[in-house]
Amino acid sequence: MSGLLLLGVVSGRKICPAITPPHQRLDGDGYAAILLSLDRLPSDPSSPEWAMQAALAQNAILSAYAATEDVIPVALGAAFTGIAAVRRHLDAERATLDTKMGRLAGRAEYLVQLFAEQIADPGALAPASGSAFLKARSARHDQRRHLARERAGFARATAQQLASLSCSAWARPLKPDGPLLDLSLLVVRERVPVLLKAAQACSRGGSHLALSTRLIGPCAPFSFLAEPCGHE
Repeated sequence: MSGLLLLGVVSGRKICPAITPPHQRLDGDGYAAILLSLDRLPSDPSSPEWAMQAALAQNAILSAYAATEDVIPVALGAAFTGIAAVRRHLDAERATLDTKMGRLAGRAEYLVQLFAEQIADPGALAPASGSAFLKARSARHDQRRHLARERAGFARATAQQLASLSCSAWARPLKPDGPLLDLSLLVVRERVPVLLKAAQACSRGGSHLALSTRLIGPCAPFSFLAEPCGHE
């Protein structure tokens, strides 16, 4: 039998969504292990291609489960020789699984990102003098600074509002060419409709600043329950 990669553990509701790539679900006492055959990945586990394909498969599969089940993702690289080895590992980790599942209790992760759109310059008449040119340039700089301050304030207000609808929130580090806000939220599933309405309202509210709000989820709670895992 081929080796198996443990992607995560889900609460045992015996719901198996149709997901590509195909995977295995090993149901146990209260939990189910989500497994991927190592034959579906490149042969060299130390290669960047292996890490990328494994991460993409893990995210796609566990996020599909997160719509209906509590999900505990594990760190990539948790490889096992077979089903028996997976069962032994889950038995040994039962206390940890109980604790983490208790913390989740019907929650999933959602990502909120706020993007600034490029504002077209309407153009202007050529200044009549050098002084007029300098004044016009100064006015444009002031407008850009004012817009940047308004956008930063809107991003802070958005983060506070949406975080208040979650059980836990974590702001991920921003990149110079990335979104103005990159926020991970751990949300109770029953509260998701409220979160969706709030995100839509934020998107409408930011339109006059050329800001767009993106809500992604449900996702496996990678930002809140990263779990290193051994292998056999």
